[in-house]
Amino acid sequence: MSEIYAGALGEIRAASTTAGGTALTTTAKFIQLPMGTNHIMMTPRNFATAVVAQVLFNPWLTILHTTDTMKTEPTDYSKAMQDPADSSTLDLSEMATGTEFILMGSHLPYRGVFVDVTGTNAAGTATMGVTYCNSSKAWVAYSVTDGTNSTMTLAQDGLVYWTILDAWVPQRLIDLYPACPIANKAYAVTPLYWTKWTPSVALTDTSITVVNLSAANRSTAYAELLENQPFEERILQGQIGGLGCEEALVNAGTGNLVVNAATRRDGEFS
Repeated sequence: MSEIYAGALGEIRAASTTAGGTALTTTAKFIQLPMGTNHIMMTPRNFATAVVAQVLFNPWLTILHTTDTMKTEPTDYSKAMQDPADSSTLDLSEMATGTEFILMGSHLPYRGVFVDVTGTNAAGTATMGVTYCNSSKAWVAYSVTDGTNSTMTLAQDGLVYWTILDAWVPQRLIDLYPACPIANKAYAVTPLYWTKWTPSVALTDTSITVVNLSAANRSTAYAELLENQPFEERILQGQIGGLGCEEALVNAGTGNLVVNAATRRDGEFS
């Protein structure tokens, strides 16, 4: 069944990575949407052994990088890391431990983050620590599986994931770092589910860069689409409370997922 959007659409373009749709296997792909997307259209096709395509809509992440323990305003990489048209990178070369970390927050819990590493880590044996914030505003370590870790963290693309705990609760960032000059930021005054990422020891590689970060949905109860079954939906994308990406795979074998994105009639892609 397809949801039909009665309103007029503006610009339209493909969100899929290749002509004919994003190639799917039994390992999830994370499909980022053009900034400004207000409506999406999906059609699974070209199944081989597959019975269904499995799809999730994943929440937008607020992504912040600090090098001084939030004493000054952090750099906001939210758009750069979730806009497929933005080639900007997050430089984590020689990332320190303690004073330097990444904060990621969302209006919904998320079970992990897919990390697209462009400049891979090739030195040392550091692991990536991920902590969550509890009701006492304390940071508590998550037990994570780091898909970027071959012999060290950030050595390859991969999903860094964990089992969501009830103790993880939304907090206002301004309450966690009251001395930081961020009171005028929406991300600071909105309660979000925050995680903090920091390496176990300082990284020593001088050329570590990340180009994309995509949230993984809190659930793996995927919606299922039959081959050639179209699906359309109006969405809120690219902001707190909205969507950041799609997560898609097939139950067996291979297939493709054609994803098209459109703006409102009065909107445009950034």
